[in-house]
Amino acid sequence: MPQLDWHPSATIAEGAEIAEGVRIEAHVVVEAGVRVGRGSYLRVGTMLMRGTEIGENVRLGPYAIIGGEPMDRNYQGEQSGVHIGDGCDIREFATIHRSSGAGELTRVGSKSLVMNYVHISHNCQVGAEVTLTNQTQLGGHVEVGDRAVLGGGAYVHQWVRIGRAAMVGGASSYIQDVLPFCMARGNPARHYRLNALGLQRLGFEGERYRALEGAVRALRWRDQQRLAELAEQSPDVAEMLAFRE
Repeated sequence: MPQLDWHPSATIAEGAEIAEGVRIEAHVVVEAGVRVGRGSYLRVGTMLMRGTEIGENVRLGPYAIIGGEPMDRNYQGEQSGVHIGDGCDIREFATIHRSSGAGELTRVGSKSLVMNYVHISHNCQVGAEVTLTNQTQLGGHVEVGDRAVLGGGAYVHQWVRIGRAAMVGGASSYIQDVLPFCMARGNPARHYRLNALGLQRLGFEGERYRALEGAVRALRWRDQQRLAELAEQSPDVAEMLAFRE
């Protein structure tokens, strides 16, 4: 195990696998069976618990806790884990719990930003390039699509799905799924329009954007025929409708 830039106060268990170029600051704890990819940076006080796998060039902490036991009455100590994709930035006091169910994983996709005091519960599946803003809380089994953005203090109930490129408002509670490409907010949250700025940043424009606008109007008016027509013309609308099924 290469020891290149580790603070002497760090506690690294035998059986942990630390790749080359990993920087480890003071009072970090890494349990047995943990794997940390090349070029990652474990900032002060971070704890990686058994079953955790960290990708390459990941930044963790200070004081992030990854791989804690699931807060699930069904958990019986079975082997499960957490996988953090390459290039993620997981900030101060964030907590990510390993899954319930033998061999199951809680996942955070590559290049996601998890801000301070965020909690990701057992069995969550967070996509790539997702932004979870300060104090966002995800209940168990939540799914978040690629490039979704969750505003600060968003509370997402267990088993809820947040679609790809959706934007959900802060200080809101989510007890139902949020469609891809859309915005929602409130207590409880409700859809109110497309995620216009987010879609613009992703290059949705012209007919591609207008098809989604038409789909939102058709959903509001429960015009199933128009929705079906748009889905035939637009893969994005087809994705939105498939998400609802």
